[in-house]
Amino acid sequence: MNNKEIVKCSSEELHDLWNGVHHMGNTHELKGEIYEQVDKIDTSKYSDGPSWDYIVKRKSDGKLFKFNVWDAGYHNGYIFEDEYLEEVHQTQKTINHYE
Repeated sequence: MNNKEIVKCSSEELHDLWNGVHHMGNTHELKGEIYEQVDKIDTSKYSDGPSWDYIVKRKSDGKLFKFNVWDAGYHNGYIFEDEYLEEVHQTQKTINHYE
C-alpha cells in the first residue's frame, strides 16, 4: 500500500471536481475519468477554518482518492492547497464500549 497513485491537477480542475461532486453520489469528469463522491470528512479541527476531505471513487477501476478543500472566508473563497488527488484505502476500526 506504499505505492499510492497520485493524480496531479490544477487548482481550477480541483475546484471543478469539487463543484461536480459536492453532493453525495454526484459524479464529475476529470482528465477523461468519472469520479463519484462517496464520503466527506470534516477536518476543521485540524485547520484555521472549515475544511473537508472529499473521498471520491474513480468509476473505471473503483479506486478511492481524497482531496482537501478549505473555506478561507468570504474574500478568499475555497482553497485547494494540494493540487492532486491522493489514492486512499478504506479501513475499519473496532471500538470497544463497556456499559
